Amino acid sequence: MSILAIDTSTGYLSIAIIEDNNILYEENIYSLRYHSILLPKEIEKALEITKRRIEKIYIAIGPGSFTGLRVGLSVVKGIALGGDLSVVGVPTFNALAYNLLPEGNLFIIMRYRLKMAYYGIYKAFNRKWNCGKLGVTELSKLPELVKGEKIAIVKENYKELLEIFPEAIAIVPRASLLIKGGEGIEPGDIDTLIPIYIEPAEAEKLKR
Repeated sequence: MSILAIDTSTGYLSIAIIEDNNILYEENIYSLRYHSILLPKEIEKALEITKRRIEKIYIAIGPGSFTGLRVGLSVVKGIALGGDLSVVGVPTFNALAYNLLPEGNLFIIMRYRLKMAYYGIYKAFNRKWNCGKLGVTELSKLPELVKGEKIAIVKENYKELLEIFPEAIAIVPRASLLIKGGEGIEPGDIDTLIPIYIEPAEAEKLKR
C-alpha cells in the first residue's frame, strides 16, 4: 500500500511517501507561513518522483500551529474526496516521540506563542511510546512538570527552551513518523476530522 503522510503542525512542512514500511520519499522544508503555497506543489513533486498511486493518507492533527494544521487538513480533505481515499489523523506528538527510540520516559516540548509551550508526556511500553498527557503551559512552569524524563524540544524558536533544558535533544517533525505514531488509529470521517486544539485559537477567543 502506498501512503502519503503530511505534517504541517509547525513551521516545518514535511511530506513523505511510504510503501510497505519503506520510505520512498521524504522532504522537510522550513516554510513557516507559506504552507498553503508550497504544500500542493510539494505533493505533486513527491508523486512525480515516486510514480506511486496513493491509497491512504496520514495527516498530523496537532497540537501545533492553528494555521498550519488547518492548511494541512484542508488540502488532505480535498485530495481524499477527489480520490476516494481514507485518512488517518495522527496526534502530532505521537509522531514526534518516534524521533527517539521508545525507552524509558519522554517529555516533549513545542514552543507556542511568546511565553507558552505545548508539552507531551510519554512512556515506553512494549517498544512503543504511549501518551500519558498533552498540555499547554507557561515556559517558566515547565521545569516543575518534568519528573526525570528525557527531554526533546521541537527545533523551532527553541533557543530559550535550550537555556532552560540544556540537556534536551532537538527534534523536527518527520512525516514518515506519522505511520508509527498512528499505529492502532483507524481512518476517520473526513467531514468531521478536526485539529486537536488544547486551547482556542486567538481568533476564536476574540469572538467570545
